[in-house]
Amino acid sequence: MSPCPGRPLSSRLLAPLLALALAGSAAPALAGPDETDLVLHWLRGGWRSPLVCTFAGEPRRGVRRVVIAPGPPQSERRVDRITFSSLEARDAERCRNPLGGDAPNLVGSLLVGYTPKRPHSDTPQREFEQQLRDGAVRLDVVSGRLRLGAASADPASLPEIDFAGGHAEAGEIPKGSDMARMLVDFGPRRRLWLVLEAPGGTRVELPLVQFEQR
Repeated sequence: MSPCPGRPLSSRLLAPLLALALAGSAAPALAGPDETDLVLHWLRGGWRSPLVCTFAGEPRRGVRRVVIAPGPPQSERRVDRITFSSLEARDAERCRNPLGGDAPNLVGSLLVGYTPKRPHSDTPQREFEQQLRDGAVRLDVVSGRLRLGAASADPASLPEIDFAGGHAEAGEIPKGSDMARMLVDFGPRRRLWLVLEAPGGTRVELPLVQFEQR
């Protein structure tokens, strides 16, 4: 009697059909955050920048409010929005940062993006951590204007500076540094040093202490 023709065919097809079924049932791997995501998320928060303003010859401590949050989703590239609230120091004679430098009023917002050195790296977390070890993270100012000038002036009268095409830098304030010692009263909060530079050369530097997550 000749063997049944269905059995050899069935055994030959069983293994590949089983493999196809398993492959079809496997869930696709989800891509994790890339280096741009990591940098932008690291920046976000409700920050305060300490300063000292002089009123009638008497120095008083205060803070500047800075919020870094996700930028508009319709933007052509992933960005964060950095927003500066006006200082409430119209009667101040002068405002300084903790190291004694001028602390001008800043009003407005900027959109900043990040361009990784290795856009398609398969180790984005390692690249990001190396950036932090190397020092400041450099970002592009995509768009935005800031009114900048004396704290005692009417914010609406301050000259407006276009920062589009400039850059920003942000880095952790090293422990044991002069600035870290100046901020010791804020406890174990995150601390960043932020630098903004417009194409025309206007430069702003300020320490940030994180008070809220974003």
